[in-house]
Amino acid sequence: MTSNEDVLFQTDAFSPSDYIRDRLKGVKIGDETRKLRQLRSEMSALNHASQETLKNNVFRNYQQFIDASKEISHLEREIYQLTHSLIEQKQVIENLLLMTDDDKNSIHTVSSHSTTTSNTNPIQILMQKMEGIGGILNNMSTSEKVILHGEMEQFDVETKKPVQKCMLILLSHRLIIGNINAAGKYVMESTLSLNSVAPVNVKDRESGAANAGKVLKLLIFPESRCYLCESARIRTLWFDELEQAKREILHKGSLVRQATIRGKRQTVKERKAAAAATVIEEKASFVEEDEDVGEEERNDNDISWLAELPAELDDCIAHRDLDQAVELIHEWKQCPTKDAVIDIQLQMRENTIVQLLSDDVSRPGAVHGGPRAMKKARTLLTQLGRGTYATDVYLRRRSAMQRNAMRDVTVSEEPISYVKQLCTLYGNAVSDIANEFRSMPQYYCQVLQWCSYELSTLLNLIRRHVIEVAPAIAVIAYTWKNVMHTMEDLTVIGVHLNFEVNRLLSAPLEKALQGNFENICDAVKMRISEEKWKPYVLDSESALNRLVEELSDVGINVEWAISANDETKSSLNVSQNVVHFARVAHTLSKDLAPLRLSPIQVLCEVYADELWKMYLQHLADNIRDGAVFAYSTTFILTMVLPVCDKILYGEEGELIRLIDQFPSLAPYADPSDEEKQKDDEEVAHV
Repeated sequence: MTSNEDVLFQTDAFSPSDYIRDRLKGVKIGDETRKLRQLRSEMSALNHASQETLKNNVFRNYQQFIDASKEISHLEREIYQLTHSLIEQKQVIENLLLMTDDDKNSIHTVSSHSTTTSNTNPIQILMQKMEGIGGILNNMSTSEKVILHGEMEQFDVETKKPVQKCMLILLSHRLIIGNINAAGKYVMESTLSLNSVAPVNVKDRESGAANAGKVLKLLIFPESRCYLCESARIRTLWFDELEQAKREILHKGSLVRQATIRGKRQTVKERKAAAAATVIEEKASFVEEDEDVGEEERNDNDISWLAELPAELDDCIAHRDLDQAVELIHEWKQCPTKDAVIDIQLQMRENTIVQLLSDDVSRPGAVHGGPRAMKKARTLLTQLGRGTYATDVYLRRRSAMQRNAMRDVTVSEEPISYVKQLCTLYGNAVSDIANEFRSMPQYYCQVLQWCSYELSTLLNLIRRHVIEVAPAIAVIAYTWKNVMHTMEDLTVIGVHLNFEVNRLLSAPLEKALQGNFENICDAVKMRISEEKWKPYVLDSESALNRLVEELSDVGINVEWAISANDETKSSLNVSQNVVHFARVAHTLSKDLAPLRLSPIQVLCEVYADELWKMYLQHLADNIRDGAVFAYSTTFILTMVLPVCDKILYGEEGELIRLIDQFPSLAPYADPSDEEKQKDDEEVAHV
């Protein structure tokens, strides 16, 4: 398709019938079918190409889409937190403006309409707007207050239309509902206890797209009502305040009951102590009788408290008040009075609480909340005596987080970068865990076991995606250096796992090194078989200078071997294969040096000795007259061998000793033999 046709397809006035008619102009009668099939094939090819392009664009921008989604989610969370903070500040300002000296404890109102800054008592405003609520508002106790009030519209879910205007007033313990009359004033319809009211979420398909997020649904047994708020924010505010008010009622009731029972138990103890103090001088039989009476009364109160405890725990579990539930479990275990039937019921509740806390830690959403999201549930499990279990569940969740993070690391063509990213992820995770459990030494064994397990996962990924895929000695050396650098950082904070690295990487490193050394030996043997002992002639004098600089950068001097012949100014009196071996030997020594600190240290030294013995044997077997051989042998023994020895072992002496096994090469290893060099130069001039 041409660019003109592409533009034609994208115009708003494009007509398929006109386009086909234009394409069929000038077609012979009877060829229309063939032309249409050809056109369909072109359209199919164009459609396929467009789909492939679209797919490639999606794949190419997938990571950007994921990053943008994460950033949007992060910004939405921050916006929600900011909005919530602003709402709270607005409530505080409104409450301060509406507060009077006569009734400071009853003013905490937020209207669904725009609030005024006047100093009028909200109770008076509500009494003016709604008839029949004067008795309720005027008789409120000091602990009661007006939380919210506002005008709404009763909403019919079936027709998705408003029915009538209503006014809702939320107090600390009740909800007042009023309907508007013909005179335009609200009249109290009903007053409901908050224990019989439950707010529920309304799905968008029930409220309609236009009212999505604005409908507040209240379950009032045995029916339900829906109210349309002005905005989604107002609806959320009412929903949250209703839930909070119900939780406060339950919490206060629980505290009152617990305080009453504790007071009875404490009263018994005080009476027992007073009785014991007054009868010190009385007869022992009377003291024993009074103690028995006090013990019986105390047991009765404890049994009464224990009998109510299962119901209290059920309320806490139903409202997810697990902090209070754990506290009640502690008090039950500390109570000296026991009842077998009640103990069985309480043990069942304790198991339920443990399961709920375990689900909070184990659910997939806990991973996205980060380690801090699991801390509360883990702390409560520890308080219940399940510290080891809580730590195990927590570490398993951290393992899931670690696997997800490692799965996001892309296996690129740069294996060293891949290894660095994996090591960084592992090091940060272990440091975080170690710092978190620093003050809990009783869990060190579990932490160390987790670190060892995650280390095995890390090394398996490195082995599968790096060592087995790109087993070059340089890659293996850099991989080992990065892993050991991470282990050194962890050793500083008290996590020593070097032994695990040696155990898990020993076999893969040995196998990779063996395969690389066999390839190097084969290449060197092939070069040896092709050796002609001719000068190394380069293309130009600049190429010779580059070669000299290259060898000089690694500490190998070859300037003394430059040919003095005017006809061959760009040549060396050293064989080309000898220069190649010098490069191979230097690179091998540089790569094997860091691996000498690994579990394959002995293998590295054996392979280095084997390579040098093979080449020295080659030199010893081919001793001959001529400047090229003399210069080449001297170059290997006096320049290349000492440099490789120093790189591999850190000091000269290990590889140099190999010359003693070849006495015929000793004259070439003495750099002070100037006469021999002069003779060789004269031969070179000839």
